Amino acid sequence: MATNPEEQHEKEGICVADVVKCAVLAWSATLLTISYLGIYPAMKMDNTFVASLLTGAMASFGIERKANGNGNKKPTIVDNKDTKVGIK
Repeated sequence: MATNPEEQHEKEGICVADVVKCAVLAWSATLLTISYLGIYPAMKMDNTFVASLLTGAMASFGIERKANGNGNKKPTIVDNKDTKVGIK
């Protein structure tokens, strides 16, 4: 337990920050889901802004988007020493 009042205040501040991050994460995920499902067709909003908030909130918790499976692909090495391309 934090016996020092400054440590207690800092601990409460961290807790409040986590609650705010969770609220932004839930709010942005809910808005994107509603938008993509078309539940409220009259609701017009910028999905890009909400998606950026969702990405930022997820990144603050260390959640990252997985690559599309190209992570294990070896880079293509081009060897041009034996080619005559462009030489007249």
